[in-house]
Amino acid sequence: MARVLIVEDVQSDRVILGYVVKRTGHEVYFASHGEQALEIYVTKGIEIVVTDLSMPKLDGLEFITLLRALFPDTPVIAVSGMGPELLATAKHMGAFVALSKPIDPHELVEALAQAALQTRPHPPKRTRQLKSRAMGA
Repeated sequence: MARVLIVEDVQSDRVILGYVVKRTGHEVYFASHGEQALEIYVTKGIEIVVTDLSMPKLDGLEFITLLRALFPDTPVIAVSGMGPELLATAKHMGAFVALSKPIDPHELVEALAQAALQTRPHPPKRTRQLKSRAMGA
């Protein structure tokens, strides 16, 4: 199974998303904003990202843009309750899937399954390279 990073500033939403992801057998990590997410991404060898789009510090769209620039192969599942336009923007910016809140657990499980088919594990040496690349950006 994959290492999945959930980036969500609302704790109750993090708990719900984490519950669904853990039930599918994935290893779950949490961040409350994009800056924290980037650090976790590079130190834990994350393979799939589930990110909210409206967050403080580094919002979801900015995070997707940064992730695409640094790690273009990572599948990103964008989630938002702010309307279809924002989700369409996320897809345009490189999100693999965009889901509306409240999240349908079945849709999230399907998106995770599809994303897992595209992932490649990061060996320790590669993780160090990713970290130095991200921190130098």
